[in-house]
Amino acid sequence: MALVRVQVPASTTNLGPGFDALGVALRLYNRVELDDLPWGISIQVEGEGKNTIPRDESNISVQAVKRVYEKAGRSFRGLWMKQRNHIPLARGLGSSSAALVGGLVGANLMLGGPLTMDDLVQLAVEMEGHPDNVVPALLGGFCISAVDAAGRTVYTRAPVVDRYLWVIVVPSFEVSTKAARQKLPRQVPLADAIFNVQRVSMLLAAFATGQDALFRNAMEDRLHQPYRAGLMGPLEEVFAAARKAGALGVCISGAGPCVLAICSQNPGRVG
Repeated sequence: MALVRVQVPASTTNLGPGFDALGVALRLYNRVELDDLPWGISIQVEGEGKNTIPRDESNISVQAVKRVYEKAGRSFRGLWMKQRNHIPLARGLGSSSAALVGGLVGANLMLGGPLTMDDLVQLAVEMEGHPDNVVPALLGGFCISAVDAAGRTVYTRAPVVDRYLWVIVVPSFEVSTKAARQKLPRQVPLADAIFNVQRVSMLLAAFATGQDALFRNAMEDRLHQPYRAGLMGPLEEVFAAARKAGALGVCISGAGPCVLAICSQNPGRVG
């Protein structure tokens, strides 16, 4: 079986009000090479996480490879894998989803493509627990995802006016997704749910029509950012500075601590 190479993008999710629903693939990539071994696991890691990422079966990509083999009804024997990571870990840029998707897509290629893209999406969401990162990591672009009554993920790519510039500010500290989710309440006020439905509707309109003025309100949120802010330092001051520098809208990227700003010009002033 021939060596396969896979490139997987980073992703930014939520975009403010679209919690666990909206995600965008970014032009920052991890690259992984995979090949069969007659037995055992051999893993090389370069770049981000080279001193911390597991080199055994607990590696996320290895787990994904084994799930594809299982789904395809094939026997897993061994794996050689080399990861070249450029996506920072635990920063809200989908590093775990990129590792997962790299393993899924790579294994499917190694086996000759027995699984469909939808098969891969469903496996990825099952393993990751939420769709917002893995769907854009697989499909690219701006994606909207939901889970239906049967527990299956439904998803689509959506249009975005291509003149917008996406600026990511990457702090030096990490915040785990688990820690960020533990800050969230089990229930929220109806007024806050309505607030977010209004904002996410406006955000989709802003992306589709290019009305810059919509972004300032459209990226506001009451469902997750206020509860997570304590993990991320002076968040409101960072948001205010980004807007003052020209950002149309600003929010936490994923679970944080990265901050996403959307601009129509002069991204260097914001970043």
